Amino acid sequence: MNVSSKNTRKFDNLSNKLQDVNLMKLSLNQKIVLWIDHLGNFSAPDRVYIYFFEKDANDYVIANNTHEWCGKKIRSMKDEQQNIPIDLFPYFKKVLYENKEIARINSINDLTDDVQSMIELMSFQGLKSILAVPIIKETNTIGFIGYETIKKEKIWNNEDLKALKIVACLITVKH
Repeated sequence: MNVSSKNTRKFDNLSNKLQDVNLMKLSLNQKIVLWIDHLGNFSAPDRVYIYFFEKDANDYVIANNTHEWCGKKIRSMKDEQQNIPIDLFPYFKKVLYENKEIARINSINDLTDDVQSMIELMSFQGLKSILAVPIIKETNTIGFIGYETIKKEKIWNNEDLKALKIVACLITVKH
């Protein structure tokens, strides 16, 4: 069996697991916990997370890390990532929130100086690679789901991206 057919079978297996969770009589929160566990085991990132956007009392958009999966010996950032004004992360604000695009950073070295705040964030948190997709309901970006690595850089493949997109769609339908 070649590598391509092995990867296809692995992705198909993941897709089936995600759909199985979707059919379970569980709350959305319980489903998300299971979905990101499957994602973490599939793509082997160091962290899988979901952030949801909301407006604060002053009508500013803030992000809250509502769910997180961490690999072995990876410290959780969930408690520290609450009520974060999206304006503090202009790269994510532009790419994910406003443009509804994918944020794919295989290496911090791929970033250009015009996204200095993202370089600083990744350096400060020790991040090597990020892949994130927006969660869109109707025409509104309500959050994002992503992978990140800390131990080593990762070139995100199409299966990694498709897996995130599947869960983003499942969340949108249930949200």
